[in-house]
Amino acid sequence: MIKKETVKVNTRMNFSFLVEKEVIVDAVKLVFKNNENIHLTNEPNVIVNKNNSNVNIEIKCKIRKDRNFSFEMKQLIFTIEQKVFSLINTKPININLIYEGVFDENS
Repeated sequence: MIKKETVKVNTRMNFSFLVEKEVIVDAVKLVFKNNENIHLTNEPNVIVNKNNSNVNIEIKCKIRKDRNFSFEMKQLIFTIEQKVFSLINTKPININLIYEGVFDENS
């Protein structure tokens, strides 16, 4: 049996649950799928910390040519934080955005 990487989520009740790393990757991809102004250029890299309680996320992306860089990046970070929070009850340790330039939807 292959052991999948998971994040252990403690609740305020007497139980905890596990969230697979792939679920977090899928949630990050969904953020990009729902945002036409930023394109994901590679698979998101999600790294689970040593005690399996949180994650670091590395993302490579491009922004639409005519968009405001600062606004779009802040909105992207906020949305990813909210998606991850909804899964593991905490914000990610770090979101590392690697900006790879612009794209033009006409080309």
